[in-house]
Amino acid sequence: MEYEKLKNYERYWRANQSIEQRIMAMKAVETSITPQTGDGSQHIGAHDPMKAVDMRVDWCASHSDDYAKNLAVMREVDKAIDSLQDPLEREILRLRYTDFRYGHQMSWPQVKESLYGKMSVGKMTIYRLHDDGVKHFCEL
Repeated sequence: MEYEKLKNYERYWRANQSIEQRIMAMKAVETSITPQTGDGSQHIGAHDPMKAVDMRVDWCASHSDDYAKNLAVMREVDKAIDSLQDPLEREILRLRYTDFRYGHQMSWPQVKESLYGKMSVGKMTIYRLHDDGVKHFCEL
């Protein structure tokens, strides 16, 4: 397995998040209230829900391949991490590369705290576990 896929996991995740957010925004436009004739609005007929649906369908069709490719790489990386023998190596790679509980990849101090809590564990221990995990990941 290539290290680049692991390293770029966040990019694949963010790209898919962006696609999903765009779809949700387009769905919101589809269901927005259309001004009715005689309600005093100057924009009578400005919103056509069917046109909005058509636009969303077209946009989804043009981005579905990108979404599927990103998802396939993410699943491949997740499967490779799951197959690592050492549970600490699995967990450190998950925390560092695929866990976005903070909205981004975890920092080294966050990884250390998640693994060991308040125990005094040196940075080098975390880095060594990471390096071993990446080495074994790349051997898969």
